[in-house]
Amino acid sequence: MQNNYYFIRSLSNELSKQIIGFEIATIFSQNKDELLIGLIDNDNPETEFWIRATFTPELTTLSFPQTFARAKRNSIDLFDSIIGKKITSIRQFNNERAFGIEIEGDNDNTNFTLLFKLFGNRSNIILFSDTEIEAIFQHKLQADWEIIYDDLDRSLEQEKEDFLENGIKKIFPTFGKDISKYLNKKVENTEDKELYWSETEKLITYFDEIEELNFYIFLKKDGVKLSILNPNEIFEESDKIEILHKTNNIIEACNLFYLEFSKRYYLGKEKNAALKAIEKRHRQTQNYIDKTLKKIEKVENTMRYEEFGHILMANLHAVEPRSKSVELFDFYTNEQITIPLKDNLTAQKNAELFYRKGKNQKLEINNLYQNLDKKEEQLRLFESQLEEINNFESLKIMRKFLKENKIKVTNLQENEPDELPFKVFEYQDFQILVGKNSKNNDLLTQKFAYKEDLWLHARGVAGSHVVIKYRAGKPFPKSVIEKAASLAAYYSKSKTDSLCAVIVTPKKYVRKPKGAVLGAVVVEREDVVMVEPKEFG
Repeated sequence: MQNNYYFIRSLSNELSKQIIGFEIATIFSQNKDELLIGLIDNDNPETEFWIRATFTPELTTLSFPQTFARAKRNSIDLFDSIIGKKITSIRQFNNERAFGIEIEGDNDNTNFTLLFKLFGNRSNIILFSDTEIEAIFQHKLQADWEIIYDDLDRSLEQEKEDFLENGIKKIFPTFGKDISKYLNKKVENTEDKELYWSETEKLITYFDEIEELNFYIFLKKDGVKLSILNPNEIFEESDKIEILHKTNNIIEACNLFYLEFSKRYYLGKEKNAALKAIEKRHRQTQNYIDKTLKKIEKVENTMRYEEFGHILMANLHAVEPRSKSVELFDFYTNEQITIPLKDNLTAQKNAELFYRKGKNQKLEINNLYQNLDKKEEQLRLFESQLEEINNFESLKIMRKFLKENKIKVTNLQENEPDELPFKVFEYQDFQILVGKNSKNNDLLTQKFAYKEDLWLHARGVAGSHVVIKYRAGKPFPKSVIEKAASLAAYYSKSKTDSLCAVIVTPKKYVRKPKGAVLGAVVVEREDVVMVEPKEFG
């Protein structure tokens, strides 16, 4: 229910009390589905406020960590044009699951709005310059470039007559499943429209007039949920609801929900991966034990080389020279036995050969039993580890256990930060992005670079687009420009030249002509520097 209109409206109201007047200090992403926004209070610079937008397939929510340590690698700055600017207001769009953080403009009176569009798995964050879209976070949602700012407010007729004519979903499209379940539970006979409308009016009045909503974080069989209604009034007893937290602070509710969801989801995910890895090793070990037992049985059943040697030594006189076999009395079984021989060896040498084979056979049996003991010990260890991992309720403690026991889980890449689409370098606290191919160059220049960034390209030859990301209030040092220029030269057709001319210009002077091929741009104003092509180092 964290994407329900009434929840979002309550959240935007709370944000308007807390962050108006704050300055946007940083906006960055460490993977493609999460954006971090850091705010500071200019009147009290030690006061910071963080917004974390998580848009994964499993979880779409906002949370508000007290602080956040940015990774040194695999992170990218975004929405640079609003860095250093002050928040002036929060706008909640009427009857829509979206709100905007309104931000002071440039000297040309341009105003910005950072739109939070919270549409479930189609959620996005979009930067408007006045009413024009300047940048979006989730580039996979290409339709978001068509959003019209002035159409975000929805005017809906929500009177009784409209309900009777059109039904509840038409006039309250953002109710969501939980509110519908709540109303259906309140009104046992949903055909009684008078009663249904009466309960709907009560609910809307409750949302509109109550000063502090209650928020419930609860556990249901399909996971952790968040609701602005008591879940026991929504779900049946058979759903086995467990309320984990109840609070009237929406910021706290968002953080508790994020914490409980992450704890259970990622604990479950990593636990299953760890169990799967150990179960695989358990199966492999059990298979080895089964094969070894069969091999031991086979060797022990044919373990007569030493006995053959004794029988031959007792009957040397009975063995004809160059015989390929000999039939002798077996005094171990009291039967006649045929013993194979090497015809190029004497009877005594054949006996010595059987003694050596018998000795090797004993060594093989001993080794097999030693290996069997080790594998059975491993099997007991795996069974103990499986039981222990199954009982873990803390992700931190489980990870420590896996590390201490050197249990490698190889299928958890989803939890790791996604690799950025460009080559990323850090130099003197400036971020340098380098395109990888024509399509990638287009993406870098058209979608990820902003007008204040510095754009570079080897002059007159094919090569990568290079962008130095702007840092609010800081000029680009000459050393940083030269380093980026060397990279532009290195990642171009002039890579092997001793010197290369490189174009340097603010990104605002770079445009893509209509219909131009991938990576093709026009530079309207440029400076040129001469540098040696060099790999980053």
